Amino acid sequence: MEQFLQDTLRYPALPAPRLTADVYETVDGDAYMVEIPVPGLQSSEMTIEATPDTLTVSTRPAADDVEPSRKYLQREQEQGPVTRVFDFPGEIDPDTIAAKLEAGMLKIRVPRAVAARRKVIKLQSQT
Repeated sequence: MEQFLQDTLRYPALPAPRLTADVYETVDGDAYMVEIPVPGLQSSEMTIEATPDTLTVSTRPAADDVEPSRKYLQREQEQGPVTRVFDFPGEIDPDTIAAKLEAGMLKIRVPRAVAARRKVIKLQSQT
């Protein structure tokens, strides 16, 4: 028991797997960009869902053909399904979201809802 406690303190558990991402606003402010590294995944192994408030990205990797004779010392590449929900500061337009898979990077353009966009109103001068 004591050895188990010492090993636990020496080798802390890894955090739960999650999709890492960069989320930023486009230069014109009309949309958000979400970039998620997904090395080795095909587009058929990913699902993207959206509501006016959130974007949900799920990955479900196909079973890999690992040699049964392999004895891993460490295996950090996520092999199971992972889901992440992204919240945005304002409403988004789920109907116009576009996604592409490019060199192992999932890039999602998330336009803001028209009603949520900022509009500058110019005052007319009185004559």
